[in-house]
Amino acid sequence: MASSAVIRRLVTFIVFFAVISVWTTLQLHRDFIIGSNYEAKPASIQARVEHVQDQQPLTIWPGSNHSYYKVFYNRLPKCGSTSVKILIRELKEKNGFKFFEDKDYEIQVLSGRNLSRFAQMVDRLPTPSIYDKHIFYVDFQQFGLDQPVYINLVRDPVEQRISDYYYMRFGRHGENQTAQQRHRRTEKERSQTFDECVFNNLWECNASGAKRFLMTQFFCGQDSICMEPSQAAVEKAKENIRRHYAVVGVLEEFSSFLKVLEMVMPQFFRGAHDTWRGIESQQMEYQKTAKKRPPSVKARTIMRQRLQLDYQVYDFIKDRFHMQKTQLGIVD
Repeated sequence: MASSAVIRRLVTFIVFFAVISVWTTLQLHRDFIIGSNYEAKPASIQARVEHVQDQQPLTIWPGSNHSYYKVFYNRLPKCGSTSVKILIRELKEKNGFKFFEDKDYEIQVLSGRNLSRFAQMVDRLPTPSIYDKHIFYVDFQQFGLDQPVYINLVRDPVEQRISDYYYMRFGRHGENQTAQQRHRRTEKERSQTFDECVFNNLWECNASGAKRFLMTQFFCGQDSICMEPSQAAVEKAKENIRRHYAVVGVLEEFSSFLKVLEMVMPQFFRGAHDTWRGIESQQMEYQKTAKKRPPSVKARTIMRQRLQLDYQVYDFIKDRFHMQKTQLGIVD
């Protein structure tokens, strides 16, 4: 009898041990599968978001789960910014946000108290809002303020320079020239073509002129490193774009730029693409620069070499924008 009891206890122990072993094995297998998926998923995402040039991940992920309350559009001149402003005016009532347009069209470099006051002024603007100004990137965090999310729009640097060159002489179609434009150019200067400017190495077109790396400066910022052309300025511009710009589009793909804005910032740009299609035909004729002459291939080639720093930034932006479009499933 005692022997039967011992056998029963032994069998019970063996069965219990077997059940525990099977359960443990199943749990370990499950944890392994979950762990494998957990490791594999970030790896696949990382592979998609790495920049094709610099192998740096986008730190601002485009998606509808983001909520942006203040947008800073530090717009580059002659890069479609007037069209974007017209569109924002159309959207502000529909989407319920404020739009603050800075009326000072001079490109500003600020320092010391002036920079601090400017940052505080923008920080005090009500939300949700968009603020625009021709100004180099501003680091709000250095003043202990919340950083607004940035957007911008760029175009091929040579095309930007050509457009700016003739705009400062003749303005836009159907628009009187501003006093600023008239006072900056003599009649002889106004009559010079872009080719003559390039071949004669005049200040607006030479390699050491005031606008020799303007696109780089807009993204580099207000620091001293951004005041002189250098590879360091280019790298700082790229880093600011990675960290602080939700969208930087290219004018050559304006329709896609609007689609990306809609998906990344729906609270501001919902309906942007269709709204622009409704007003585009009546607006575009007035946005064209007057009396613009296409330059020669030789002049383009020379200017492209002189703007090599800006082309590094432009190519970086284009690659990033194309990657963003791919991530969002946007097709031209």
